[in-house]
Amino acid sequence: MRLDEDALIVTLSKAGTIRGASRDLYISQPAISQRLKQIEERWGEPLFIRTHKSLIPTPVGEELIAYSKKRLSDERQLQDRLSELTGTVRGTLSLAVSSVIAQYYLPQLLRSYMETYPNVRIDLQTGLSSAMYKERHHVHLSILRGEVDDTDSLTKLFSEKLYYVTKKNSPSTQTLIEFQSDQAFHSQLETWFQTTSFPSPTQTIKVDQIETCKQLMYNGIGACILPEIATNDISTEECLFIPIEVDDAFLERDTWVHCHMKYANLPQVQAFLTLLNQAPSIK
Repeated sequence: MRLDEDALIVTLSKAGTIRGASRDLYISQPAISQRLKQIEERWGEPLFIRTHKSLIPTPVGEELIAYSKKRLSDERQLQDRLSELTGTVRGTLSLAVSSVIAQYYLPQLLRSYMETYPNVRIDLQTGLSSAMYKERHHVHLSILRGEVDDTDSLTKLFSEKLYYVTKKNSPSTQTLIEFQSDQAFHSQLETWFQTTSFPSPTQTIKVDQIETCKQLMYNGIGACILPEIATNDISTEECLFIPIEVDDAFLERDTWVHCHMKYANLPQVQAFLTLLNQAPSIK
């Protein structure tokens, strides 16, 4: 099989649906269905059982998925070895990045990297920091948020304050708007509400993204607690910022870079780490 077919099979397995694979690969659903049909005809066996909700790998499919994963891994390792041998910044740079960092910190950095090193293919996945933490050993480099258990190969990138933010015309709102984050972050907020004289919310609205959270706050629906990195575009004339403190100390959110030593010498990884170190502070 060709590597693009390997990528298709692995993506179908991971996404679990043709629609999901279509979204991840930027290929139309009919085109994916047709390519899958051709692969199955060549092997003479179906690779997936198609249900209304998902794709279930057949025994043959499970074997081919494992085979495809190995071929893709071998290809990436070969590219890494060639890059290291020649010192050329090329090949693939795989990143697992917390959603908050991907939204507010990564775009300009990644644009600069891609303009400087156009021969590097970017393999980027984003999501909750807890999910990206689980991927840290499967990618070249991860950027993670909050508390981490495994400190091996970790470097702190920066720390930032947390703020209670609300419109100035409704500073005592009893509605808290929460964005999706890891449990450690929400535990910090619970600690603050338990120890501060500031009134606890009487209701909580949960949303999936920080930007949704901010827009609801801007429209006077409630207050929100935001990391400093997400507050640069919020008007201090319109909104009230209250630093989150516990025991007279600011609660801060840490951001970490994870890069295993076996990848640190790869030219494409070294180049990205250099840009990270040169990037301006969020302060």
